[in-house]
Amino acid sequence: MADIHPTAVLTGDVDLAGDVVVGPYCVLDGTVGSIRIGSGCRLVAQCYVTGPTTLGSGNTIWPGASIGTPPQDVGFDPFSGGAGLVIGDNNTFRELATVHRGKTDEPTRIGNQNMFMSSSHVGHDSQISNGIIMATGSMLGGHVTIEDKAILGGTAAIHQFVRIGTGAMIAGHAGGSCDIPPWCTVSGINRIATQNVVGLRRSGMSDDDIAAHRAVFRVMYRSGSTAPTIKAQLQTMADGGDHVAAQYVTFLQACTRPLCPGPGRTAARRSGR
Repeated sequence: MADIHPTAVLTGDVDLAGDVVVGPYCVLDGTVGSIRIGSGCRLVAQCYVTGPTTLGSGNTIWPGASIGTPPQDVGFDPFSGGAGLVIGDNNTFRELATVHRGKTDEPTRIGNQNMFMSSSHVGHDSQISNGIIMATGSMLGGHVTIEDKAILGGTAAIHQFVRIGTGAMIAGHAGGSCDIPPWCTVSGINRIATQNVVGLRRSGMSDDDIAAHRAVFRVMYRSGSTAPTIKAQLQTMADGGDHVAAQYVTFLQACTRPLCPGPGRTAARRSGR
C-alpha cells in the first residue's frame, strides 16, 4: 500500500503504485481527469497534482509545486480535462514549480531525469526531452520544444512555439522568441553568444564529432550567410556523409520560428526574410 499521510487529500480517480509516498497536506485531485503515479515517486509535502496526469517512476515533487494544472489560456475551460500531462521517470520538481497540461491535441510531455528548480514554469503543450535543467524562475510559453541536455539559467524566458536544440545553454536573464540550434549558448534576448564547447566536451562525444559540430557552427554563425544559404550548405555537408551536419538539418527542418541570430545580426536577416 502507498504511504499516504493522514493530512493528504485524494479525490476522484487516483491510482498510486504500492511504494508511492504522499507527504503532509498534499492534494491529488482526480475529479477532472485521472491521476496515475508510478513506483518510487515521492510527494514530499504541500504539493498539488491534478489530472489527467501520468507520472512514471522515481519522480520527486517538492512543497508548493503544481503539476498538471490547466493551461493559462483565456479560451480554455480550466475545469475541463484537455489532453493532459505525461511525465517520464526520475524527474525532480522543486518548490513552486508549475507544469500545465496540454489542451486538445497532444498532452504536455516531459521525459526522464530532468530538474525543474524552484518557481520554474512549463507552459501547456510543451515537449521536454531528457536531462534538461531549468533553473530558478525560468519559464516556457506554450508549445515549446526542448531537446536533450539543454540548460536554462535563472529567470530565462522562452516564447511560445520556440524549439531549443540538444545541448543548448540559455544564460540567466536571457531568452527569446527565436529557435536556438543545438550546442549554442544564448546571452541576452535573441542573441547567440558562442558555441557550448564545454558542453560538447562533457557530453562524451569523440574529438571528430566535436570538430564537426564546430564546423557547423562556423557555417551558421561565422559565414555571414542568410538562413537559406546556411540550410543549403548544411544539406550539402549532410549529403556528403557528415552525420553531425545531418542532425542540424533535421533540427532546422523542424523549426517554425526564425533562427536565433548571432552577434551583430538581426532575426530578420538570419531567417532569410
